[in-house]
Amino acid sequence: MADKEEFYEPDIISVTDENGNEILFELLERYETDDNVYVAITRYYETDEAIVDGDYEVIILKVENDGGDEYLAEIEDEMEFEQISDILMAKVEEKYDVEYFEPEQ
Repeated sequence: MADKEEFYEPDIISVTDENGNEILFELLERYETDDNVYVAITRYYETDEAIVDGDYEVIILKVENDGGDEYLAEIEDEMEFEQISDILMAKVEEKYDVEYFEPEQ
């Protein structure tokens, strides 16, 4: 019996910026509370060269709802951002077996 290879298939999110440009992001992790939904995303790269050269910055955002339309927004409250960022980054590190660090200031 042949071994089954596992293929990674990312969850892709298409975001339109304020200039109408479409940007693709990979959904790394999602976290829900009773009141809000948060996501950790990174820029999605399609070509081998872009993948190698990519910076893979993780972006933490809040999912907002405006009359049925969902959009991603910055988390403006610093304490909320720190709490959610810690939770999401721990989930990302565990899921992808990576370790992120904050640069010393």
